[in-house]
Amino acid sequence: MAEVHNFGYQPVCVHAWNADRTQIALSPNNNEVEIYEKSGRQWKKIHTLTEHTGRVTGIDWAPKSKRLVTCSSDRNAYVWTLDQKQWKPTLVILRINRAATCVKWSPNE
Repeated sequence: MAEVHNFGYQPVCVHAWNADRTQIALSPNNNEVEIYEKSGRQWKKIHTLTEHTGRVTGIDWAPKSKRLVTCSSDRNAYVWTLDQKQWKPTLVILRINRAATCVKWSPNE
């Protein structure tokens, strides 16, 4: 059975769940990535990632390493690593002349 969740009034353009589906990373159609954690039946925002300058167009959450990867219309991608309760970005040089529109971890990551 499908579940319905409410994360505010803005449309969500991309999202990714962590491995056990207790957290979700989403972008509310802007340059930010918001991370929510389930607390009972409610969702609590615990982080906001703000490195991108363009609209975030892709997010994926690695099930093994628990890292996030994001891409954006700013033609950049970032790999995010959680270090002592803070997400640290690492820029990935894409060398493309158009917006990055999707991103996905390898199944063997």
